[in-house]
Amino acid sequence: MTSKIIFSTAAILFGVSTFAQQSTFDILEKDYEISRKAKKGYLGGVEPSGNGGFEMVYFLPSSKRKVKIETYTFDKDANLVNTLKDEWEVEKVKKKWKFFNFKGDEYITTAASVSSNLTGKMMFKKREIKAKYNWLAGDYVKRIKLLDKQKLTSENGEEYLFSGAYEVERDSTIYALAYPYTKGASLNNLDLVKISNSGESKKIASIATPSPLKPIFSKPLMDDNSRDVSNDDFPRDWIVVLAPTKAYGKSNAGTPNQLTYLRISPEGAVKEQFNFSAPSAGFRILNAYNKGNEVILYGLGIKKEGKYADEILGATVSPSSMDDEEQAAAKSTGGMLGGIGKMANMVSGKDDMAPSQQSLDNALDEKKYDDFIIAKVSGGNISFIKATPMAELNQKAVAGPDMKKALEFDGKKFITNNFQILKDGSMMLSVQDYKPNGGGIGGNKLLGALTGISTSRSGGYDRVYKGMYLLHFSPDGNLVRNYTVQLDQKNKKGFFNNSPMTADNFPAVGYLIESKDGKSVNWIMEIVKAIDKDTSFSSMSNFFTGTTTNTTTTTYSPFYSIEYGKIDLSTGKSSEFRTLGDLEKKKYYLYDKHNRIQIGDYIYFLSETPNGDRLLVSRMDVNQ
Repeated sequence: MTSKIIFSTAAILFGVSTFAQQSTFDILEKDYEISRKAKKGYLGGVEPSGNGGFEMVYFLPSSKRKVKIETYTFDKDANLVNTLKDEWEVEKVKKKWKFFNFKGDEYITTAASVSSNLTGKMMFKKREIKAKYNWLAGDYVKRIKLLDKQKLTSENGEEYLFSGAYEVERDSTIYALAYPYTKGASLNNLDLVKISNSGESKKIASIATPSPLKPIFSKPLMDDNSRDVSNDDFPRDWIVVLAPTKAYGKSNAGTPNQLTYLRISPEGAVKEQFNFSAPSAGFRILNAYNKGNEVILYGLGIKKEGKYADEILGATVSPSSMDDEEQAAAKSTGGMLGGIGKMANMVSGKDDMAPSQQSLDNALDEKKYDDFIIAKVSGGNISFIKATPMAELNQKAVAGPDMKKALEFDGKKFITNNFQILKDGSMMLSVQDYKPNGGGIGGNKLLGALTGISTSRSGGYDRVYKGMYLLHFSPDGNLVRNYTVQLDQKNKKGFFNNSPMTADNFPAVGYLIESKDGKSVNWIMEIVKAIDKDTSFSSMSNFFTGTTTNTTTTTYSPFYSIEYGKIDLSTGKSSEFRTLGDLEKKKYYLYDKHNRIQIGDYIYFLSETPNGDRLLVSRMDVNQ
């Protein structure tokens, strides 16, 4: 039986509201006190509640069978109108919120991974995972012990050459692409292999290839929900793009820019397969974005006549099914690591580890590229593929009203951090350049958030991020404009300079809110405004030696706030960028996830204080 308790709003929270007019934007802000119980849990979701309002749903520490929930309901004017405390069966929660991943406070399981050894042969490895749920972060902290390993072979006993892998954590399954290999083999058919946690492998499909191929891209699809719902919790289709190579012999290497596209479902069905010509063999695909029935491949190109992708770019796909966090932890000697997409992990045991995807991407970021490339997949084939020379970015660059001239883009040392498709089918890509950090503090260190908690934007801090570029492409892939903004993250108010890194060691994250009529966009940037310092103390006694080891751990967490400006798409003019409302003065920072929701003409941004005792709702009218 479900128990339900409803409290009056006034008895739970106290609110304060402000209304500030900034340039042409009216920002309504109201802040509230959070209950002590909600502070011990995490914000699990934000969703519309009817009549233009919305609900914030907190998950609290719970049992294996039932989940405690606190729901705060707001009207369209950001007034808190109701607070509900409830308790649901776990399965009911999972059905309503697909991203809810609670399996009990602790569990022990075995899992598999596949990777290639130094000769390219595919290996199977077992891992023992001990996991404990962290209710502050909404995910598991894991300790991973590497167990035995073995070579994977085909049904005929042939060794496999690794050509990509995809782990579907939900089903405890790994899918791998591999060539059955014997000396003198023709390598004209890839096996799609399904591998269980116990190491049992089964060939489920044979995929003909025009020549021996190597993967140049292997990732699950991204979509509008990727930010808040991870692929582990809601697996998407797997996209693999393969390119010819001379590594398996020059005589049958194929044409350098003739690529093969595969789309494989989380259940292992080959949904799409076709060949296409790329503008250049050095096509570094950054992501595959799914919108409706179409997939957009976007990335960068290097032109070198007669050269193959692996000769131009080097390795672009990590030869392992393990993600970056597990790889980083497996290379460590112990201790909690901050992650790049998930919770931190701890690993014991020694193993030869494949390079992580992050390390490969970091090396690829250093290259100088000739083109931006956008391709649309529709109806089981390439609808178009367009290359925009880097020189054209500067020809179509637009400066903001507070800039003397537009930023110049040189095609090297930059990252992309957001891709969106507008109502008219045009596309916008956010780009930020960087320079190496000469301060000598960085290198390969990782930033954690709090102990056992990481954010999706943790990473090495050996870069200083600079200008932002927003590239607007027409529906058929032609560059319309390049909007440029010079950021000064280092000198933002509220930044604590006693940390070993500065705000500009973290990239800004830009995204767009489109107006109702589609004639303008609000360019929103999440920028680090403060670095939080957290110190923890632990003590461990050794019964046999009578000694005690004391450990003090200091970790730093980036806190983000909003800056925004408006772009008129027809004229190309933009407003100045401003800090959202009174965020900076009040020391509120964005929730790591579920920090915004758009309902009708309004978008609501959700922030909290560093200790999580108050929340701030900031409402912006996107049609002003």
